Amino acid sequence: MSSQKRVIPLQFMGFQVPLTIHPQSARGPMALVLPALGVPASKYSHLLTALGERGYHTAICEMPGTGESHPKPARGVDYGYSDLVFDWIPLVLQTLQQETGQRPQLILGHSIGGQVATLATRAGLTGDSRVVSVASGHLDSRSWRGLKRAAVVGAALTALTSTRILGYFPGSQLRFGGREAATLMRDWGNGIIRGRFTPEYRIDALASHSANNSASKSATTAAPCEPGQSLHLSIIGDPFAPINATRRLAELVAGEVREIAPSFGKGNPHLSWIRNPGPVVEEIVQWIECGKTAAPELQK
Repeated sequence: MSSQKRVIPLQFMGFQVPLTIHPQSARGPMALVLPALGVPASKYSHLLTALGERGYHTAICEMPGTGESHPKPARGVDYGYSDLVFDWIPLVLQTLQQETGQRPQLILGHSIGGQVATLATRAGLTGDSRVVSVASGHLDSRSWRGLKRAAVVGAALTALTSTRILGYFPGSQLRFGGREAATLMRDWGNGIIRGRFTPEYRIDALASHSANNSASKSATTAAPCEPGQSLHLSIIGDPFAPINATRRLAELVAGEVREIAPSFGKGNPHLSWIRNPGPVVEEIVQWIECGKTAAPELQK
């Protein structure tokens, strides 16, 4: 990974959010990494290095209120899923275009980063970028079974209750994420219980409005991206994003789903893969190369 990094402070919903760009010496494509809930950008150094070794310029943006982003979420210092999809993603992509002269060829989202990237793709906001989610799934509780489903619903109720009382989500104390925005975690909890991401309602409303204006008879739930534009990697043994949840997320964008083995022998595979991301990067590179051969029109 290049040491000539640049840090651009973004202003988003009252947060200062650092966007860090690691350029390579040679000309190459750009990869944007979107972190998981409560995981600082600094934890992805191995992933950025692995992508750099594959010839990618890399960029990574903190989740608002996480890591080097300030202030921390509190009552009145807040954002939700829709803010991330409709405002944060476009802001990051526009800034990369302005600062580097290119938009990312690859958007790689981990967990909530993958959810947000997928929803932005569904909304038609990611352009020609190839989108990859890793250890990411839909929130719908029906993706789990038995006691695991009950535990997920219990976590949702905890998020809904704690955020109402405190004005933020105390993830550090509950060992899930960090100190998180109240609206974000209420959206998360409601998504588990209702079976839909909050941005899905707006996306469908926009699609319906567009269809009515154009007198289109096409279904309003059709994804605006082409099949083959997204890849969704489920890690065997991941308790937070089981394969059924990953399939449900991929359905939003007609994406391809692959199940892969854990790449690191210890810890929760949902998070531990970033300690040895080489196999994940190899899977992604092979998928992109295969796409270039099978559907060159997707690579503009």
